[in-house]
Amino acid sequence: MNVDLKYYNGAKVTVVIDGQTVEDTEFSNGFQKLYPDLALDKAHEWTVSVDAYDGQGGTQYDWSESGSIGVCQTPPPAEVVTPVIPEAVAGCAASLDDVVIPDSTEAITYTKTEAGIVATLTSEEYTFPEELGAYQLQEDGSALLPTELIVIEEECAEPEPEPSPSVEPSEAASVPPAAEPSASPSPEAEETEELAATGATVGGAIAFAALLALGGVALVWARKRMQQNA
Repeated sequence: MNVDLKYYNGAKVTVVIDGQTVEDTEFSNGFQKLYPDLALDKAHEWTVSVDAYDGQGGTQYDWSESGSIGVCQTPPPAEVVTPVIPEAVAGCAASLDDVVIPDSTEAITYTKTEAGIVATLTSEEYTFPEELGAYQLQEDGSALLPTELIVIEEECAEPEPEPSPSVEPSEAASVPPAAEPSASPSPEAEETEELAATGATVGGAIAFAALLALGGVALVWARKRMQQNA
């Protein structure tokens, strides 16, 4: 868009494009400026107003004009990009926090929410395919991968009761105590007992023999006396 004003003796120009004021400048003789930063694939609305300081009543040469600029070229078709499905997690205590989200690219950014993984396009240069698979297209243009599809909950197994501790016998307890040898009579004691028993027997025999001898002497003496008296 080009604005070219000539033959003014002091004035002020205001340029508005698509509702935004891009110029509000005073000039003396003339004004010329090009506005090149307009998207060629979109239509634009513009307004140029001039407040001239000369002329009758200061408004004689004031003017304003508006117009539009149509699309100058057809934009290229958006690139189709498919969001990546992260690896699912499973377990009795598994949660969305355990899921590793895909790395963001120049086309798609990934974030976590309570509802799941959200894939968002970075610009209008990209678009999602009609078939998103596990992802679900949202009203704002993003795609949602629900939590229940990537977090698989499993029932937790009840812990088995721990066995009560058992007392294992120690080596000292497992070996039976050695039996103490019973006291056996020593050879000296046996000999003493035998001698004692033998002594008693011999003593009795000697006494009995002495009695027999005395009896024999008395008998001989008696016979002698009887012979003398006869």
